[in-house]
Amino acid sequence: MEWRKEVIINRNLTIARSTLIILIILTFLFGDKWLLFILLTAVILLFIHHAYFSVLGRDLHLENDKEITRMNIGDEGAWLFTFKNKGVPIVKGSLNIAFDDCIEPTTYPYVKNRSFLEISIPFKAWTNEQVEVRIPFSAVKRGISHIYKFEIKVNHLFGSGAIILNYNGIIKKKKLVYPNRKIVHSLKEPSVLFHGYQDVRNSLFFDPLQPVGTREYIKGDSFQHIHWKATARMQQLQTKVFPHSGARHWLLILNISEGHSINRDLEELISYTAFLIEHAVKENIPFAVAINIRTHSDIPYFYLSEGEGRIQRQKAFEILSMLSIHSFPFPPHLMLKDIEKRDSSVPIVIYIGNQNTASNNVLLSLKMKKTTIFELENVNGQGVMKEWSQVPCKRSG
Repeated sequence: MEWRKEVIINRNLTIARSTLIILIILTFLFGDKWLLFILLTAVILLFIHHAYFSVLGRDLHLENDKEITRMNIGDEGAWLFTFKNKGVPIVKGSLNIAFDDCIEPTTYPYVKNRSFLEISIPFKAWTNEQVEVRIPFSAVKRGISHIYKFEIKVNHLFGSGAIILNYNGIIKKKKLVYPNRKIVHSLKEPSVLFHGYQDVRNSLFFDPLQPVGTREYIKGDSFQHIHWKATARMQQLQTKVFPHSGARHWLLILNISEGHSINRDLEELISYTAFLIEHAVKENIPFAVAINIRTHSDIPYFYLSEGEGRIQRQKAFEILSMLSIHSFPFPPHLMLKDIEKRDSSVPIVIYIGNQNTASNNVLLSLKMKKTTIFELENVNGQGVMKEWSQVPCKRSG
């Protein structure tokens, strides 16, 4: 069954039924034909009433295709639901829905219950009618909005109770609201100390297989880098010019914890991380993301493998949207140790969040392996990124 039916019966209706039966018997034995006719009519109406509600919703179908809508704060959208009713008509009904409060309806009144919003809107569907319900909303904060309650309530014709049709399945529609991007100052390109194939102006390495031009020979240039055709044409020794290249991918490490709890500045940390991700995509920098929230996978914390471009940004923003004060943190120093064990050749690490002595020790170990490490600090309400250096740590994490 697509709908689970819940019946609410007023006690007075049960008493009225019993009273009618007694009156019919007495009238039949002693009384008035007109009174008997009226009473029988009332019984027939009650029977029709009962029969109608017993089949209500039996052939009502909700289209429940999977749908994910990705939005930014301030964007507008709508919940869209399509019903097909092949059964008895539904009148005097109401559609009641509850969902997460990262979005707010703009045309219907709602009631807030903790982190959920509940709305109730009129609903009717005649036989063989297709009904579309549209609930406009505005994205107001970062998060994911699922639908937790989806029911149709139909009151009895005589006001003697109601039938509630609860949808049995899980509504497959959800809305993802991406975090704000809060600017991070002092972004600068570090010297690249690892071989790679990306175009990096300040790299210590170059790609000998892809010359981009020539220049005049300088004493000390390698003999194998002389461009003989250009030399013959210019009648002067010419040396090949190669593009600087290296590995400059980022590893963004977000520590959401503060001691044994969630960092009170979680929203700001997420906004800074989102800005760095946006910057990496804009500058064509591959990046990976590690966040110390517990998972049930082989890696006990969240880890997004290295990638680049809009698809990588989408994956990263989705997990940032899911973070909340109810997330279970994983010890940050254990996450760092595992990262070091898995890949000790990370060119650039950007650490976001609180630090403690244990995490600093692992960062120092990475730095000794030529990893360039930056840390992000909140200075007077603004994000500032600077090169990390080990100092006596007063921050907890």
